[in-house]
Amino acid sequence: MAVAEVLPSEKGFARTHAKDAAEEKRVLSDEHIAQAHARLVETFRTGRTKTYEWRKEQLEGLRRMCVENSEQVCEAIIRDLGRPRMEAFLGDVTAVVTEIDHTLQHLESWMKPEAVATPMIQKPGRSCIIREPKGVVLQIAPWNFPVNLSLMGLIAGLAAGNCCLLKPSEIAPSTEELLAKLLPKYVDPEAVIVINGGIPESAALLKLRWDHILYTGNGVVARVVAKAAAEHLTPITLELGGKSPTIVLPGANIPVAARRILSGKFFNCGQICIAPDYALVHKDAEAELVKEMQGLVKSWYGEDASTSDSFGRIINERHWDRVRGLIESSGAKVLAQPGKMNQASKFIPPTLLKDPSVDSAIMQEEIFGPVLPILKMDSMDSMVDHINAGEKPLAMYIFGPEAAADQIIARTSSGGVCVNDTIYHILNPDLPFGGVGGSGIGRYHGKWGFDEFSHVRSVMYRATWLDLPQRYPPYSDSN
Repeated sequence: MAVAEVLPSEKGFARTHAKDAAEEKRVLSDEHIAQAHARLVETFRTGRTKTYEWRKEQLEGLRRMCVENSEQVCEAIIRDLGRPRMEAFLGDVTAVVTEIDHTLQHLESWMKPEAVATPMIQKPGRSCIIREPKGVVLQIAPWNFPVNLSLMGLIAGLAAGNCCLLKPSEIAPSTEELLAKLLPKYVDPEAVIVINGGIPESAALLKLRWDHILYTGNGVVARVVAKAAAEHLTPITLELGGKSPTIVLPGANIPVAARRILSGKFFNCGQICIAPDYALVHKDAEAELVKEMQGLVKSWYGEDASTSDSFGRIINERHWDRVRGLIESSGAKVLAQPGKMNQASKFIPPTLLKDPSVDSAIMQEEIFGPVLPILKMDSMDSMVDHINAGEKPLAMYIFGPEAAADQIIARTSSGGVCVNDTIYHILNPDLPFGGVGGSGIGRYHGKWGFDEFSHVRSVMYRATWLDLPQRYPPYSDSN
């Protein structure tokens, strides 16, 4: 993986990589990384990861790790992201424990062979599907939910019986260090290995042959991952992002819509791949929604959000500078912005923008910050046309009557949809989480994750007490 390949910007995705990445120092050598990979391969070949008991033990270990070290996890996230403690606990501890509990509840049934019908011509016999682990899995995690998005993939990979190598994000160094310290104490250290480092380490990992790769991040790096995986015909899961629209229609409950849109937008300071990226608001609802949102921003954060314990910070100065540039180049009217931007503290106020230029960077690039552009639209048709003109988003949010929402769903495509709320759809473990087109490949959470990291194997059992001679040579008109 050439370093230059991961640096350019791409339409629809946030630019978060360092300009000086080529000068990044190595943390681990290629030899060390190859040895870690070889150890995982050796462990998988023992067969011990295939049993229910082993899988259950690993998941229970992950759960204990989260519960027993919840305070350390929250502190690390606060150091890395400046996130409010409640958001750290809910987003990176509670969500993970909930996923583990759901998986433990259902794992034994997921592992059972699935009987399927056998055609009459193939009887006597029976058919089934078994789900077996793929082998050794590489997981490259992002920085925005550094524990959640490291462990969610690990839950699915271990539940499916795989050995896993986790590469946390170096952009969240406190959490990266904590995961490397804690995981070997709670899960099988011969089956789960953490590799820290940056682009050089990721490049070395991608040269190796894996049985599956999970990457969460942006489309630029995703293409590098996909290219490397193609060298070995390795299946991949890409959880990306893009510009997830929010649509507000006539008939929407405006007070509820305003609260739910802004809570989804400002959680983790807008650094969520499924955050409402921008709002398309019908002209008949725009004035009321804007007024409601302006009131909420003031009541939630006061005159200066930098003094609020309920508002986070941007991950680093480079990212802060990027988001500031998006605001300043938008050509939009600022409707709300409590506080002054401060690079030293990486503070950008919760910001509402009215009618930015559709050609501006803020309407072309994933924002990944606490900024909500609001565009007034004349009709549902114009909203649909706007969405369909861009890449397929990871999420779509629609506020209004369900019948109207169904019309928009039928005419658009996205990874997921939530009607009359934001973010909440990913909390249902029975719903798959994943993108489509430019927003991702594959899906996980719950059984969808178990299946994603399993090889679905077809098995047929045939009886021998009946063996018709007509199937065998010599052939004749009579048989």
